[in-house]
Amino acid sequence: MESDGDSATDREDSLTRVPAKRKRYKQKFREEWLLNKEYSDWLRKDNRDLSKAVCNVCNTSFSAEISVIKRHKEGTKHVNNLKRCSASTSKKQQSIVSVFKSMPTNEKQLVKTSEIKLAAFVAEHKVSHNVMNHLADLLPKLFPDSQIAKDIRLKRTKVQAVINNCIGETEKENLISDLKSQMFSILIDESTDIAVVKTVAVVVRYFDPMIGKVITRFWNLIQLFDEKTTDHVANAEKLFNTIIGSFQKYEIPTENIIGFGSDGCNTMMGCNNSVSSRFRQRCPGIIVIKCICHSLHLCASDACKELPLNCEKMARNIYNYFKSSSKRQSELKEFQYFAEADVHKILRPAQTRWLSLNAVVQRILEQWDVLRLYFNSKWLEESECHDIHACLNDPIIKAYYYFLAWMLPKFTTLNSCFQSESILITKLHGKMTAFYKELLLLVLHRNYVNSAPIETIDPMTEINHKDLKDIYLGLGVQKELDSVENEERKLTLRKMCKNFIIRACVGLRKRYCFNDKIMTEIAKFDLEKVISDDREESVSSLFPLLPRIAPTSIQHQQELDDEWRKLPLYYKDLDLSQPPDVFWHQVSFHVNSKQREFILVSIVIAA
Repeated sequence: MESDGDSATDREDSLTRVPAKRKRYKQKFREEWLLNKEYSDWLRKDNRDLSKAVCNVCNTSFSAEISVIKRHKEGTKHVNNLKRCSASTSKKQQSIVSVFKSMPTNEKQLVKTSEIKLAAFVAEHKVSHNVMNHLADLLPKLFPDSQIAKDIRLKRTKVQAVINNCIGETEKENLISDLKSQMFSILIDESTDIAVVKTVAVVVRYFDPMIGKVITRFWNLIQLFDEKTTDHVANAEKLFNTIIGSFQKYEIPTENIIGFGSDGCNTMMGCNNSVSSRFRQRCPGIIVIKCICHSLHLCASDACKELPLNCEKMARNIYNYFKSSSKRQSELKEFQYFAEADVHKILRPAQTRWLSLNAVVQRILEQWDVLRLYFNSKWLEESECHDIHACLNDPIIKAYYYFLAWMLPKFTTLNSCFQSESILITKLHGKMTAFYKELLLLVLHRNYVNSAPIETIDPMTEINHKDLKDIYLGLGVQKELDSVENEERKLTLRKMCKNFIIRACVGLRKRYCFNDKIMTEIAKFDLEKVISDDREESVSSLFPLLPRIAPTSIQHQQELDDEWRKLPLYYKDLDLSQPPDVFWHQVSFHVNSKQREFILVSIVIAA
């Protein structure tokens, strides 16, 4: 009975027990409120209690909640006090105005300048915008004697607004102004991001007379398909109209477009129905150039298909064997210490990175002896090591790797050269011709290559081929072949290496026009050639080399030709080691205004 009574009492207590009150969150004073014009003249935080706000007009304290602040602002007492305060001229009433309002004009300007520079720093160095939530509070503590540091109000939201609406818009306006007055080239590339959004990146390249150099500027990132798009086809017509429309939107004349460059796909560079063909039709005389780096990459990739699949397969198998096992990597490191080899990781043969196979081949050759020792100890225990073990102990496979280690750097060196930011347009034709001729001389007779025009040479014509035994394949290949007794395998290797070179030559011939008139003539603008005394024999006149940017007046053309012919006589004292755009900019100061205009515009060809 007692237990029943006790339980009944407990139930009554539980029903009548008052639940514990939840602790109420206290809103702290926010500095952003001081940026609001409605509050900045009279509101300040209470230094004794951060959850309170103080009204300087009424000299009262209240909760730092936006609803409380708004009610106080609309109160009769506050409104009357604010009117009396604004009418009074006493020093006590003047102190109500906020610090930022009372600052001299030049000090306010310094604060704005500092905020803009901080935002520009964040944008340039790709700093997370969240950092500004802490940096803005840290600056007054680092520089307690600086009023500017105390007055900076720049956190995540504001820095993003400054970058987008201030810096970004100003840079865009400046770029639009430049493109309206300067001739420029367009570079584009389309891509699909991880969100499966298809975009086109547009970059412009033009000569900036203010700094005396050719510069590259980002123009726009255009989304091809959006919610309003009904035609979901990214063909040449749509791409061209989208690109041209982005310039017409800002009233940039298409007459200023003198160059176009992109990768070599049919949509971009096809002869009849492509973006480049439409540019040629819209802008007669425009210079169209395929991306040389893309072309070299494709040539090397196609040529590698002539070699046995075991070469690439071995590289992938070795990487896959070590990539997910820390134990195997640790064991390999012990073998590297034992063999006194460099402790390097095995690289991955990437599918999309340009010519990454060269680095992979060099690394495997560097670690060849170490890898052979390692897999000699593993192949009996693990079945996945059998193929790798067989390849590493095959001198023919190693000979193929020596051939790639000798051949691929020729592509990567030239590729890296053209990825440089310096102006290389005057050297492009010479470097491509020399590289093509170097490959031809490996498989064709020297007399034939030197006597025939390079654009007429067909690498596939076997009558001009050297004998297999006379084809030079590198010292590493010859060293490995000396240890091979099977003549049939040696002959097969020579045939495959020969086919590699021939296919690379065919790819270069297909992707680069060696008899292109414009590129041939632009090569004669190389600084070492323009100052030489025998230059007039090759380029006696500038016209009609650059028809799109040539002056319409015959008189102006004649004046330019006269200056061009006198160039070796008067300008030999100029520094030839400087970039071409800087050199021609200096030359422009020695001619009259019409000639200077043409020379400055001509420099854009370097884009």
